[in-house]
Amino acid sequence: MHRREFIAYGSAAALASTLVKTLADQEAEAQTAYNLELHFEEIYEEMIDGEVVFAYAFRDPVTRLIRPQLYVTQGAAIKIKLVNKTSRPCRFALTGMADDRFPAVQPGQQYTIGFTAPLAGSYLYHENALGAVGRVAGFHGAFVSQPINGRTAAGTRTPYSAPTAAQSALFDTLGTDPYFPGEKWLADNFARQKCWVFSEVFPDMNRALERRQTVTLNELLYTFKARYFTLNSLSGFDASHDESCSPIGYQGEPMLLRTMNAGMCTHGPHVHGNHVYGLSETAPDGKIVKCENILEFDTWMLRPMWRKDVLLPFVKPHEIPDEAWPPREEKFPLLYPMHCHIEMSQTAGGGNYPQGMVTHWEMLGTRRGA
Repeated sequence: MHRREFIAYGSAAALASTLVKTLADQEAEAQTAYNLELHFEEIYEEMIDGEVVFAYAFRDPVTRLIRPQLYVTQGAAIKIKLVNKTSRPCRFALTGMADDRFPAVQPGQQYTIGFTAPLAGSYLYHENALGAVGRVAGFHGAFVSQPINGRTAAGTRTPYSAPTAAQSALFDTLGTDPYFPGEKWLADNFARQKCWVFSEVFPDMNRALERRQTVTLNELLYTFKARYFTLNSLSGFDASHDESCSPIGYQGEPMLLRTMNAGMCTHGPHVHGNHVYGLSETAPDGKIVKCENILEFDTWMLRPMWRKDVLLPFVKPHEIPDEAWPPREEKFPLLYPMHCHIEMSQTAGGGNYPQGMVTHWEMLGTRRGA
């Protein structure tokens, strides 16, 4: 099987199916239930250098996508049918909820869990019957809770229920200030938000799991040596040219980046061309903390299981003088990299550079249709 066939059948880079929902849709959904289904599966994935590695993954049985991004509305009733197709007991977990809230599903069995969609924000769903082992071996995915309303006092849409004064000030300013020309953040346009799920692959651990050996968290802490570093389960060239990873738009089209670390290593995403604005981060108990003070970052820290929402403003890149804008010598589109500033994460297979945790963002022009 060729690389692109692996990606088509087994890569989380394939976008999860999402529907563009109106405010009325979201309000209606908050009063109803989401009936979802996820399968715990054992798969094989091809790494960026061609090595094929055993891994775990949640799979949507309808779309066949692995590690699908799940979008719900705050306050809605959630039901997830879990089917365990592996040889080990598996348990669904969601950041911000107790680790043992849901029962383990035995091999060959199924179980339906229910809960209320949490406060609007970005979460990781994962497996924890194996501790961090199952999560790092691939049992993880992005879980997004969207607000029913999320408006500021001025009526601007935001990603959060009851946005803080600082969040409101930023979102109200978008599209109304010379520094932020263009549009507001468009909550109903799913092209204006990306989930970036960072992780690593340790083939030795995965091979042990494939042989049905027991791997404990203590062993993992002392033996973990990541060989591949992934963004949405992709690395290097593949991540740089995948639409689930690469933000693309015109000047004045701000994009929300939901960044999450499902791995064992600390990462430091770094964006060239624009700074980003920190919107929310993770509390010690895994819950969402909305920022009371909006800071501008070119690099931010993501420790294991941390999530941070940031806004990529799509403003004129800082290094280009005003008098040279729009650019005349270097034509649109302008491409800028995003990479982890912790250098090991840029490699693959013990040294191939830059085939690790990297992508790019792309500015297509000054204004859409111009």
